[in-house]
Amino acid sequence: MKFKAQIMNEEDIRRVLVRISHEIIEKNHGTENLCLIGIKTRG
Repeated sequence: MKFKAQIMNEEDIRRVLVRISHEIIEKNHGTENLCLIGIKTRG
């Protein structure tokens, strides 16, 4: 498969996910009673 452009590499994605995780924890004042659920595309 041929790609036109790469927007984010593996390290960029990891960094973004870590930051999003930290923001969620900060907004919820910790991880107690916190549940994250992922839904697959077309799931």
